Amino acid sequence: MMKMLEGNLKQIGVIELLDLLVKAKHSGRLTLITETGKGYIFIENGQIYAAQWKEKVGYDALFNLAKIDEGSFAFEDKISIPEKHFHEESMEILRKINEDLDISESVNSEQNKVLSLIPVEKQVTLAPKEWMVVALSQKSLTLFEIAKRLKLELVEVIKIAKDLEKRELVELKVRETGKDIEKLTPPLFWKALKTKLATLMGPIAEAIIEDIVAEMEETKERFPYSKLPVLVDRLSQEIENNERRIAFQKEMLEILKRL
Repeated sequence: MMKMLEGNLKQIGVIELLDLLVKAKHSGRLTLITETGKGYIFIENGQIYAAQWKEKVGYDALFNLAKIDEGSFAFEDKISIPEKHFHEESMEILRKINEDLDISESVNSEQNKVLSLIPVEKQVTLAPKEWMVVALSQKSLTLFEIAKRLKLELVEVIKIAKDLEKRELVELKVRETGKDIEKLTPPLFWKALKTKLATLMGPIAEAIIEDIVAEMEETKERFPYSKLPVLVDRLSQEIENNERRIAFQKEMLEILKRL
């Protein structure tokens, strides 16, 4: 075992250091030494293999180690490698770490922003959490308030919002006015939902809507607006044809914008 590289983290950042080791296709253990403890990142033939920081392992450990900017480091070769934590390419791991670090640093400036939907012509498919964020955004809630309502980590909600913005589906901006007002789903929505679903599934559409609303322990007359993303997602799973499912989700997104 031999130290191949050592130095001060004030002179080179953890990400830059990993980038050098990865591109040079080194194998060994990178030790990061701080006042609060030691962390380890294992590399094999230029691939980030595993990471350990206190009780954390894998991506959580690597993310926390990447934030360290004070302390020292040492890279040693011929170190036995523990259980494999990473399966992605190293450059993809570093790209994701950089992206998450940017989001983490921008939490204070982003948490009080709201989402404004942008009309789109292209086909749109949203995951359940994305639907929930979109629905609550229509009540002029900030990202912080949305995270609190959905019981999600603020960083996760910001990542969802940033991804929607990158896909040109929403615009992030500072909330100008508006209060947090609870509202129910308007009757017009149910008519539009039934009409659209019937064109895709036929006369059974109304029965499917009634069944799923009942399964959610709600009624159409008092259906919470915030639960619409879950309803739409569950209904879309009943559509077997992928193209029709996407068309349905797109239509529902447009309707949500107008509610």
